[in-house]
Amino acid sequence: MAKYQIENISILIADSNRQLRSSLKGVLHHYGFRKITDAYDIESFEDAIRAHSPDLILCDVNLKGEQVCEVIHRLRHNHLGQNPFAAVILFIDEAGEEIVRQASRAGLDDLQIKPVVAQKIIDRVKFLIEKRKPFVVTTDYIGPDRRKETRPEGQEVPLVTVPNTLALKATGDFDPNKTQRQIANAVWSVNAQKIERHVFQVKYLVDRIVPAFKTGQVTKESAEMVQRLMNVGQDISKRLKNSDYAHVSTLAATLVTVTKSIWQSGGQPKNKDLDLLPELATALCTTVNAGNAENTTVSEIQSSIKQVYGK
Repeated sequence: MAKYQIENISILIADSNRQLRSSLKGVLHHYGFRKITDAYDIESFEDAIRAHSPDLILCDVNLKGEQVCEVIHRLRHNHLGQNPFAAVILFIDEAGEEIVRQASRAGLDDLQIKPVVAQKIIDRVKFLIEKRKPFVVTTDYIGPDRRKETRPEGQEVPLVTVPNTLALKATGDFDPNKTQRQIANAVWSVNAQKIERHVFQVKYLVDRIVPAFKTGQVTKESAEMVQRLMNVGQDISKRLKNSDYAHVSTLAATLVTVTKSIWQSGGQPKNKDLDLLPELATALCTTVNAGNAENTTVSEIQSSIKQVYGK
């Protein structure tokens, strides 16, 4: 690591084992890292992310509280801390299928099986400085692209090159103000892709929910789709609220209102609700694909809602 300027890289070590934290801090200090913070449970872990905005997180998946994957997921979705693109290496006891699946979905960069080997950690840090993968955004995932090859079927998902503060500091290219602007721009790029993925998900769900309810063939799967549709609509609305695309947020909020009515209907929704869902899905696709679309479609949909709900 001699060729890199690593003394200002901010590292957060989160592990319930005090001895391991101390040992790892000692090794990193030996290699030249100086800004090292540690945490021993979920609460102190979250506090450290907020307070120190780490460039690199080294964390045990079994940290007290057992919500580590959820914390990383919140970080990646910009719900925790100031830098959703911090590099993350997660420690696990064994590569069980379920824990690997949960960890991968959270958006981490790398998994390391315990016992922690110092040289492996240094090698992975070097890799993340030099060859960190770009991010990919789907309906459920934000994080480094781990796909082995391009999938022939379906829509091609573009990659997002996100700011890597670990590399910027290591190479001496870190400028706080410039980097913060880069993070803000990358967050918007991620949001835009997330919304586009969500809109495709809305169309997929509506195309299955409406026929199931209209024919009375409601299953556990179709009921779960209604819940999923509410969650997707809420996320779109939240991401675009108070932006230049507030009209899309309004459409998404309306989608949530209609979907909630269907959810609360006990399997017997109003026909007008079922008729409005495809209109809303089409309107969302149209406005998102058209970019800075006119508000005419939104007004028409809102008019339909007033007729149904009387408000």
